[in-house]
Amino acid sequence: MPSALHHLVESVTDTYAVVAEHLRPGDIRPSVWEVNGPGGERWFGKVHVGPKLHRREVHAYQNWTVALGPGNAPELVSADTQMRTVLVTAVPGRGLDTLRLPAEQERAAYEQAGELLARFHTAAADEPMPEATEESWDEEVVRLMDRTAAHAPEHDVAMVRMLAKEAPPRLPQVFQHGDYMPKNWMWDETEQRLRVIDFERAELRSAAYRDMSRLRYRILCHRPDLDAAFHHGYGRPLTEEEHSACRAYAALDALDSLDWGIKHRDIGLVDEAQTMLENLRRETGRSVWGGWRA
Repeated sequence: MPSALHHLVESVTDTYAVVAEHLRPGDIRPSVWEVNGPGGERWFGKVHVGPKLHRREVHAYQNWTVALGPGNAPELVSADTQMRTVLVTAVPGRGLDTLRLPAEQERAAYEQAGELLARFHTAAADEPMPEATEESWDEEVVRLMDRTAAHAPEHDVAMVRMLAKEAPPRLPQVFQHGDYMPKNWMWDETEQRLRVIDFERAELRSAAYRDMSRLRYRILCHRPDLDAAFHHGYGRPLTEEEHSACRAYAALDALDSLDWGIKHRDIGLVDEAQTMLENLRRETGRSVWGGWRA
């Protein structure tokens, strides 16, 4: 465990044991270290790659995770802004992405995931959303295309360019988790209860920006049973404006994820990006080109 994390843990207790290192995919993402405290406490320590991720995660724990309800997320034990380190409590369960659950349990997990996300999102319902201009969207699209087009087939680049031609509809901002996927959902099979972890990408954005678009185009598009369970928990289906925004955001996210995954040897992210592109091709083919397939 890095010395910076040792110093952080020692600011909490002088008696502890580092029991495991949990590797994260890619070649620049830091590991997460599991630590046991003197009174049976179980903690996780992390060194953030940059100050933005550190600020986001600490702010989320200090201000936003309370909206999820007691025990539904880790609690911040200590943080060091200068060293970009955090120590948080552990929550029961295992990542849902590592489990093979019976269909009924899997639907229950997705329903709970929808319910928890609704709590997180509605906590910011009264906060104004900064206005985004079409010019800033166009500039973002151009930058992304220049940076990523070499790693995607021409037909996918053309599809993304079409889907990103117009800026997404302006939608209310919410407390967005930023990576709301099964790898960050801890499912406790004994309690049949889901909890949420990893808030380093949490920020005020529209729900469609990451939370809904990633989940929809990586998983829910081809799992109508889980889609129904999730939105039952969330309390409503997506609006037409949210669907439109999800497509635009997902198109850019797919190319960005593909580029990042290739450059940093994150095979799992490459697979997820390709799944997003495939689902966008299928949906776009049905809705725009009347059955066109790449």
